[in-house]
Amino acid sequence: MSPHVFSLLFAALASSSAMAEALYKSVDSAGNVTYSSTPPAGGRVEKVEVAPPPSEAEVQAAEERLRKNEAQANELETQRLEKEAAEAERKAEEARLREAQQPIVIEKPVYVPQPAYYPPGGYPSGGLPPIRPLPRPSPR
Repeated sequence: MSPHVFSLLFAALASSSAMAEALYKSVDSAGNVTYSSTPPAGGRVEKVEVAPPPSEAEVQAAEERLRKNEAQANELETQRLEKEAAEAERKAEEARLREAQQPIVIEKPVYVPQPAYYPPGGYPSGGLPPIRPLPRPSPR
């Protein structure tokens, strides 16, 4: 880099930091807030103190923290994706096992004879229950 470019960059940085030193906040009669590098003529005006820019060491420390945070975020993202893939695989295996254990459904009805009830010792008339006549209604 040529010495002229370096000196121009240095002058630009020095002037921008010098300009950043004086900052004025004004509120007009309508309540509008305006920030300016020169104090306005009317309204309430107060000078705002601007914090100095960070030092080179602070900038480098912040960049290092940023790199560490990004690396940690990438690692956590990888772990999350691995867990999600394992969970999806586990759910697919459970669904496959549930499908394999489904009961068999028979579409046609099947007649299964049920045993008839016979009292112990059988009926006195043989094997069948006695036939009794139905009671007749009484005349009124």
